[in-house]
This record gives sequence, C-alpha cells and structure tokens, in this order.
Amino acid sequence: MMAQIDADNSHPKPDDGQIIELEPGSQPLVRVGEIYGRAIKYTRSFGLVEWVDDSRGYHVAWFPAGQVRRVDQETWRGQPL
Repeated sequence: MMAQIDADNSHPKPDDGQIIELEPGSQPLVRVGEIYGRAIKYTRSFGLVEWVDDSRGYHVAWFPAGQVRRVDQETWRGQPL
C-alpha cells in the first residue's frame, strides 16, 4: 500500500487529471515491454501498473498509456500478485 501512495505522490505529470483507482475485481492484466502485471490506477495519459519480479519483489510504476497493453490470462506471463 505504501508503494502505491508513493507512486501517487510521484506521478510524472501532476496536472494529468484525477487519479482513478480500479476496483480489485476489475484490474486488467497488462504488459509493458517485458513487464507483466496488473493495471491498478490511471489518469488521462498514464497507467499505474503493479507487478512482482522473479525474486518476488513487489513494484509499482507509472507508464505512458500508449505503452500499457491489455493481455488475456493465457498470454500473461507474470508472477502471481
């Protein structure tokens, strides 16, 4: 939770509009480059993605919306969140 709060406070474009939080049951699986995670929040032009790396480290980061791609369960290659 603290990582998400820190991410909210460090949005790359603070004037990008309200941060919208997606409900836990409706957070889509996504891919950003080689990262597979879940989209948890968004603004007009950015998405906040959470993921777990191979060593089970938890991460959250803002990515430009054009880099965030939805994937289906069969295509998703991430670690369980």
